[in-house]
Amino acid sequence: MIPRKKESKKWTDLPKEFSTQIKTVFEGNFKTQLDGKKLLVQGRIYQNEILLRVGINRPGELRYQNFEVSLDHSKIKQDAISQIHIAVDAIASLMVEYFENEEGHEMPFVWQEYPFEKQKLWLQYSSVNPDLEEEANRLLGLENEAALLKETAEQMEDLGLETAEDDEPMTEEEEIDTKTPQIFGGRKKKKDDLH
Repeated sequence: MIPRKKESKKWTDLPKEFSTQIKTVFEGNFKTQLDGKKLLVQGRIYQNEILLRVGINRPGELRYQNFEVSLDHSKIKQDAISQIHIAVDAIASLMVEYFENEEGHEMPFVWQEYPFEKQKLWLQYSSVNPDLEEEANRLLGLENEAALLKETAEQMEDLGLETAEDDEPMTEEEEIDTKTPQIFGGRKKKKDDLH
């Protein structure tokens, strides 16, 4: 994934558990549209940017249909979790429009700014195959670039994220109900908000 901001260099991968929850939400809400297709969720948290990609791959195709969103991130103003929730809602809205008209739907191939949930976010579409990129890097003997640019656990905490090493149990107030998918939280989005 290529960040929108040029200064975005070091990142933390979206925690695996969180990626899995997001994937489950999309699979539940787009069950018919995703039938027989592979869904991939990737995310990175940079010091000043959050990047989320949801990709769909049809069997037998090399390309993915990647829906990507970038949001400004500030540990002072916003916490990463609420920004990721906004990113999920934005991608879900974009996917609804896409599935309503797959053949005729136009997607931005470069970062385009859109107002969403009283803030600005940037959306783009790509057909990059992350599986092929990973395999090419492995064959070329390149180390996983993420290993070179990872943030430390301490830096993750500074961003407002918990690491897998945290052993403190959540209180009842902090627990997140993951029994039912919660994609479209808050007010209903208008199609005009994205396009």
